[in-house]
Amino acid sequence: MMIQRNGGRQGSRALRNLMLGGALALLSAQAAQAEWRRAETDNFVVYGEGGERDLRRQAEQLERFDALLRLQFGLPPVDGVRKLPVYLVRTGAELRELYPRLPERVGGFYSASPIDVYAALNRRRGQHVLFHEYAHHFMHQNFPGIYPGWFIEGFAEFFATATVDDAGKVEVGYYSPGRLANLNALSWLPMDQLLSVRPNQLEGRARAAFYAQSWLLTHYLFSDPERRRGLDGYLAAVGRGTPYEQALKDHLNHTPDSLNDALRAYLRGRMPYSRLDMAEVEPQVELTVLPDSADRMLLYGVSLRYAKTPEEMARLLPRVRADAARYPDDRLALVTLGRAELRGGDAAAGEAALKRALKIAPGDVEALQTLAWIRLDASEALDGAARGRLIAEAQAYLAEAMRTDPTDYRTYVALARARSVARDYPNENDVATLRLAQAYAPQVLGLRMQTADALRRTGRAEEADALMAAVANYAHEGESPPTPDAPETPPPEQPADQKASD
Repeated sequence: MMIQRNGGRQGSRALRNLMLGGALALLSAQAAQAEWRRAETDNFVVYGEGGERDLRRQAEQLERFDALLRLQFGLPPVDGVRKLPVYLVRTGAELRELYPRLPERVGGFYSASPIDVYAALNRRRGQHVLFHEYAHHFMHQNFPGIYPGWFIEGFAEFFATATVDDAGKVEVGYYSPGRLANLNALSWLPMDQLLSVRPNQLEGRARAAFYAQSWLLTHYLFSDPERRRGLDGYLAAVGRGTPYEQALKDHLNHTPDSLNDALRAYLRGRMPYSRLDMAEVEPQVELTVLPDSADRMLLYGVSLRYAKTPEEMARLLPRVRADAARYPDDRLALVTLGRAELRGGDAAAGEAALKRALKIAPGDVEALQTLAWIRLDASEALDGAARGRLIAEAQAYLAEAMRTDPTDYRTYVALARARSVARDYPNENDVATLRLAQAYAPQVLGLRMQTADALRRTGRAEEADALMAAVANYAHEGESPPTPDAPETPPPEQPADQKASD
């Protein structure tokens, strides 16, 4: 066999070309995998990077989980409410793009504030975190009221363990491995403390025990129809101000000690769970491929809604400017650039970017709201006619935003702020504005407080007191930024799993 040397060189060149072509193909494939998509359903707007099939599946699972919750409580589907944005990211670093001060081991969070209501999840960490936080969202959307801290967290933990497969098979009430490990490894809180404390009052292992016992207590009460009816009476009584020991005796036939014994016996026995077939729930999913700018701008845009330290802005602003320069005619890039410049850069450039975005996408709600807030901020340093002119400009922007999306509570929040300096504030129209904001975002505790203040100032003290009582009994005291929720703290040889909420 003869070896052709020049043929060998040609073969090497061909091999290099083949390898280069393969590398380019790989890069193209990786670029395609990084493509961001938006999946909209009846109740959610889910953002994720990667394949269409996976995002569709995630959106369908969320809709089936919502349908499961509605089935459990006999609630019909709803229409006309703001859909919950959900951001699915692939890494912890991307999660911290949304909130830079998020602890390292957090797998996801839910935030409800006057700035926004949304959820974010590192999709590699599973759906337990997202289901937990959506259960909070669902409870306060559909049952705004006064609840003890253990029930708020127990409710979320009970439904967080649900599983929803692609065929519509659902399990609910299954045990939580992490919480079960905590119950077996940690010292239990005294029952009178569990029933009366809020989780933010506890730390470390005591806080982990609180979450585990709250899950167990909720499971115990949900697992039996008679106990569930008793729970309804207990919650109503506590909401009216009945001492928890009296409510416990009247409606659940327990003292704190006997309830503790019942829970330990329940833990040693068989804990029932339900299997349901929800294949008939066929969520409608509208998929959209987002522009290339979303690869960087989408997460920047969410993060920039919240306060930043000067150091954080010094790092973020150059990145936003550089990335936005690649997309000079892109709505998302322009709105994000506008936010960044107004936050810590060139205010004139920021306003120009937002107005350019409105030429490209007339009626863009984010651009309109941001322009309105700029004017409201600036008006605080003025008085008289100059102040009135800026407030009027803000109100005009907000009226246009309301025409585009009448369900966005943030527009009503800004309208209430614009009116708050008027001599006749609050009038009946102001109360109605705040009620709309609260109706579209009942999870935002600040809106309840603001509405309560307006009610009290217009002579409706009883209504105001009812709203404030619900705030006082809510377990998650912080709004935005999100605060870490209780980590599952299993025995030392097992890894801990932490999540964040609200």
